[in-house]
Amino acid sequence: MLQLVELRMVSLDALNGSPDEALARLSRFATARRTDFVLRSQKAGTDLAERENERGDERGDEWGAEWELGIETHDDHRVFVAMHLDWPLVRRMETEAGPFDTLHAWIKSEAALADLKTLLGDASFTLSEASETAIVEWDTPGEMDTGVHVRATLRLDPDRPAKLTLTAAPDEREALFATAHEIAATLPFLIVPIAIDNALREPVKASKLKLPKNASPTDAFVAIGKSVAAQWFGNDAASRNGLEVEHVHQLRVAQRRLKTAIKLFPEWIDDTWTTQVAPDLKWFGDLLGDARDWDVFTETTLVAYAAADDPEHKDAWKPTQSAADSKRIAARQRLQDAMNSPRYALLALSFVEWFSALEAPPHQADQTLAAYAQKRITKHYRKIERAPELTTLDAPTRHKVRIHAKRLRYALEFLRSLLTRKTRKQVEEALGNLQSVLGEGNDAAVAAQRLADLEEAGEFQKGLAKGFAVNAQRMSAMEGERILRKIKPPRIK
Repeated sequence: MLQLVELRMVSLDALNGSPDEALARLSRFATARRTDFVLRSQKAGTDLAERENERGDERGDEWGAEWELGIETHDDHRVFVAMHLDWPLVRRMETEAGPFDTLHAWIKSEAALADLKTLLGDASFTLSEASETAIVEWDTPGEMDTGVHVRATLRLDPDRPAKLTLTAAPDEREALFATAHEIAATLPFLIVPIAIDNALREPVKASKLKLPKNASPTDAFVAIGKSVAAQWFGNDAASRNGLEVEHVHQLRVAQRRLKTAIKLFPEWIDDTWTTQVAPDLKWFGDLLGDARDWDVFTETTLVAYAAADDPEHKDAWKPTQSAADSKRIAARQRLQDAMNSPRYALLALSFVEWFSALEAPPHQADQTLAAYAQKRITKHYRKIERAPELTTLDAPTRHKVRIHAKRLRYALEFLRSLLTRKTRKQVEEALGNLQSVLGEGNDAAVAAQRLADLEEAGEFQKGLAKGFAVNAQRMSAMEGERILRKIKPPRIK
């Protein structure tokens, strides 16, 4: 039985020519052996995802993963396939089978499928009707003809984007990612590091984590990374036919959650992250922030200002609102263009590659998650506890306190299953209130600056926004101070 890892990619755009011709022009495919065939696939109908989620709560060592089972046939080759969809890579096991062998018997006979056998128990499953897909497959040599091979499988469907799967042995991941980097840098392909239903267009919100008590800090970091990836790439996929306001918001939340995770687990951060992931993550985050700020300014703040003005002045706001909307559309388009760019594709790939090689720092090997979590959240809490009185701070410094409160809230959400009931009920709610109150003051300050920069805005409108900002910041500082001083230290149970 072959044990492999897979990296899945999907085309974003129309290629210059057919996808197989575009791939064939890349250096890694120039000397590769190419095979064209029609693949007949049959999927096993089971409730494995539900069964595994139930078991994950009890065992705590494979939470959130899913299995896919099936039979693939082309020409005279019949292959049993079991795929473990465990982020960030798919673990694939396959065996070429005889005409009378059964999928049930294969699962029972393979030691490597012991977890799957236990999961299935006595459950029966049926095979779907066979579907046929045109396949182009290459067996590509690795770097410097080392004998390391990557199998590239291109699935061609005239009604859907081309799908590309890169497959290699587990110890040949470096060649796998090197091939993916060349593809992403040259062609409009993006990795798909999580299972996504392409038919869904709804924004994806952050999922609730339930970390097992016996998880290590590294286990927790990986689970958090998977949760962030589900929100990030889920909204990416959902927004491909149109990037809407809530997609932008949820993408920005995903990036902020990722930043919090990095702050929560700083000893796992290395030079690869610092040099290959962090710079482009900031680039993407800045584009998201600009687009989100224009959304809030145009759809919320500016509407409120116009409504607050005297009735006879309301028409005067229309040119300002129109100009702001044009700025918002432009910011959204810059973000959409970025998400279709090679730079973004390489950012996503580098992020997944880094996570795929994540290991615990040597001195963290024996530390419990509870002890680690208490130490880290206490450190985050002290950043807001020791803040000077909010009414004495200028707007940028007060905004930093809001950022610290937001990071602490995200950290508590990650670790929620470990918190005491009092912390979950009182501290999280208070942090959310503090974030909202200080956010109102910050939004008013941003709005005043944006109005000041809009040529279409009149002097009265700019003055009104400035007055709103001064008053909103004063009120938010006073209310924020009241909330802040009542927040108790978070506790791990």
